[in-house]
Amino acid sequence: MERPVLDLGDVPRLIYTRLKDRILSGELAAGEQVKIQDVADEVGASAVPVREAIRMLASEGLMELRPRRSPIVAPLELSEILDIAHIRMALEPYVLGLALPHHTAETLAECKALIRKDVLSESFAEKVVLNRQFHLALLAPANQPRALKLIDDQYESIARFAQMLVMRGVADLRGHPHVEHEDIIATIEAGDGTRAVEMLRSHIGHAAERIEQELNKLARS
Repeated sequence: MERPVLDLGDVPRLIYTRLKDRILSGELAAGEQVKIQDVADEVGASAVPVREAIRMLASEGLMELRPRRSPIVAPLELSEILDIAHIRMALEPYVLGLALPHHTAETLAECKALIRKDVLSESFAEKVVLNRQFHLALLAPANQPRALKLIDDQYESIARFAQMLVMRGVADLRGHPHVEHEDIIATIEAGDGTRAVEMLRSHIGHAAERIEQELNKLARS
């Protein structure tokens, strides 16, 4: 089936979005070559916007540029995922502390709605997205756009890691993060912000432990 030719507009951004979706979904595997002219032919554009899109992806660590050779999808270093978890353990609880005074019934209701969607979802990939949305909604009232952008960026590699687990046959989330999400929200509503911050740190730590277990299993396989 032919893919539609891109419409006029921000062509590099559209190509970037298309390639990024393929990388995060696993359609383009780590280490796979991406031939610039093939992408240009597919979308009905010149090679120039394709190169720009690939440079954008490379700046996010999703593509690897190679002199005089086709770029490749960046290898997924699993140890880096564990490092990301440690970054989140340091940053997200701090931002939550800033967000707590600004949470309202409406912002907490948004968090609860995302938890409900997570509970009802049977899709591993969708749960990964909902987890990301929950954490960002939890922290959004801090009104710290740079910190939130840094946190959001961490989830790109997390999404790739989750997709890799799916491709390796992992059928569950190896835990029930939505239960911990519910407990964090309940604690905020009870007015115990200090405990909520510590619960978030512990919650991220549990995720890091699950990741480490996967790393150890993969190393032994």
